[in-house]
Amino acid sequence: MRRILARLNRPAAILPVLLVLGFAAAAGSAAAQDPPKYHTYAEMTAALQSLAGAHKTIARISSIGQTRGGRDIWVVEIANPAGVPPAKRPALLVAANFEGDHLVGSEIALSVVEFLLNNYAGNAEVKQRLDNSTIYVIPRVNPDGAEGYFASVKTGRRANTSPRDDDNDGRTDEDGPEDLNNDGFITIMRVKTAGGEYMIDPDEPRLMKKADPKKGESGAYKIFWEGKDNDGDGFINEDPPGGTDINRNFAHEYPYYKAEAGPHMVSEGESRAMMEWIVAHRNVAAVLTFGESDNLIVPPTSAGRLGQARELDLIRFADSSVAGARTMGIIQTGGAGGRGGRFAMGEFSFEMLMGGGRQTARQGQTAASGRMQRPDSRPATTVSSADYDYFKAASDKYIEMTGIRQPLLVREPQGAFFQYGYFQFGVPSFSTPGFGLAAVESAGQRRMGMTPPGAGGEPGQQAQAGQAGRQESRTGGAATTVVVSGGGQEIMQMMQSGQMSRFGQGQGGGPAEAGQAAAPGVDRQLLKWMDAEKIDGFVKWTKINHPDLGEVEVGGFKPYAATNPPAAKIAELGGAHAKFALYLSSLFARVKVAKTEVVGQGGGIFRVKAEVENAGFWPTSLAHGQTARAVKPTLVQLGVDPKQILSGNAKTNFLPVLAGSGTRAKYEWLIRGKTGEVVELVVQSEKGGTDTAKLTLK
Repeated sequence: MRRILARLNRPAAILPVLLVLGFAAAAGSAAAQDPPKYHTYAEMTAALQSLAGAHKTIARISSIGQTRGGRDIWVVEIANPAGVPPAKRPALLVAANFEGDHLVGSEIALSVVEFLLNNYAGNAEVKQRLDNSTIYVIPRVNPDGAEGYFASVKTGRRANTSPRDDDNDGRTDEDGPEDLNNDGFITIMRVKTAGGEYMIDPDEPRLMKKADPKKGESGAYKIFWEGKDNDGDGFINEDPPGGTDINRNFAHEYPYYKAEAGPHMVSEGESRAMMEWIVAHRNVAAVLTFGESDNLIVPPTSAGRLGQARELDLIRFADSSVAGARTMGIIQTGGAGGRGGRFAMGEFSFEMLMGGGRQTARQGQTAASGRMQRPDSRPATTVSSADYDYFKAASDKYIEMTGIRQPLLVREPQGAFFQYGYFQFGVPSFSTPGFGLAAVESAGQRRMGMTPPGAGGEPGQQAQAGQAGRQESRTGGAATTVVVSGGGQEIMQMMQSGQMSRFGQGQGGGPAEAGQAAAPGVDRQLLKWMDAEKIDGFVKWTKINHPDLGEVEVGGFKPYAATNPPAAKIAELGGAHAKFALYLSSLFARVKVAKTEVVGQGGGIFRVKAEVENAGFWPTSLAHGQTARAVKPTLVQLGVDPKQILSGNAKTNFLPVLAGSGTRAKYEWLIRGKTGEVVELVVQSEKGGTDTAKLTLK
């Protein structure tokens, strides 16, 4: 670890920090003409095309696919095409806005494009990177979902627009929200009800909490999403328009049967386009995503686990009101939150564990005979110990360069693209929300606010709440299920007969337990940040008359307020993250022929010696890249006929990994040749580039 930190603290490694001033000035000038804003799809497209058109020599824009709504998913390739083709150079992929409600990610990605293109001609650091590397930027992976931000009524849609039957009644998208108080936002309804689960938080009256009888607390409210029961099935807003959460649809730790994960992994046009693109671009040596999961603000623990999710209890409480609808018409074969479950009949037990892609049948076994032993086939979820230092070093530099010490909200990363990038594609892969909180001790008071780049102070002890790590038995979502019926009439009959109460109060365990708070205090922390920054992000509770429920109160966090900072912060955040993206591109493995020697032995025999070096920081393959067999070994090849080699190394050699920071590998051949003959030595790394040397036999 000391070696890594020492390497990163060299002047060359921290040079990107010095670029902040120049970029800030440029950003400030642009801001004077065009106030920062969140861009619609049409505006984002125009901005990207304008930038690419103004810098044709180093920028190329193309579409990697289209969405259900007919919108292109743009990628901008940024590289000086002279010399080694951009497709054969080490590359950084920057991708954002997988979640439809996270538009700040696409704005930061746009800032990366602007910074690189506008500074290529006048900044030696940027020029050096783009002359020798490639940077790909996909600013908006989910453009259909992102358009919800610009709708007249904002719902906070995270998913795309693929239709989905959330309540198994044979219909799709038939029970969405309504703006009952006509404020342009879909928020929360709280209904005063004897025996309700929830109570007003005595420490923060704007918030709600789940009553704890063990503490003498009594619930007095039920909580729902703002709207009506359009389809008469007893649930409110359980089947809104769309869709699939793109950043839960990729091919690692896919959360089977979880809401919004899609019918199967890579089921969507957006995720399919991303997968096809990255598989075709094996030169991608690192991934940086701007999304709602994180491993930069809070790095993996020393055991390789990511920090805990940080979610809003108020949103969770509302979600729990419709969780029971997802179990309608199905037989539960697993407990709430489990990886799978058991459907048993007498002596026969059939167990399906779908979350990790494994299923086992057992017959005629009883508890007395013991459990069948089976290998653990769950997907890997922890960073390899051999790779940990690289992730920790990147996190330290990220905190230093952005000043962000603590994230606001963090989602569990099952099915996320950045997880695929590391665990399946085998490269350093990072994710960050792109903004967060500062925790600065001042006069005995802790002040929460938006962190400016370069702010000092300790990183909140690396956000202690997140360092506890996820449980190793982290689940793949809802229980494994077998669909047997999906009729609304049967559901209504069950409610009328008393088997189920109306408005989401299903019997038994199941997902209704989702209303329990897993990370208390996040709601309050968010409110403190909004108050400190004077952000109008919370709707004051207001009484209205509901057609089914009578008097209710509508209020809560505004959609998008928790997942995006004010537009005025975009330039500041974009500048800091553009530097960080540039910094990551300085860490690539860089293979080269460092030293050669040819010694004539007489009689047409020559001894050839060579040393191959990785002059970059990262190894040519991470440890997990080797484990997953995702990264090709480095090739070292001497350009002679194999019959000319008398002893020593083979003509073609494969090096599984070459560590960075100047590590070398030595090769030696005894060959037959002619004096004056020129022999080419090639070293080729999938993630570390290519180098050649011409050797004259003499």
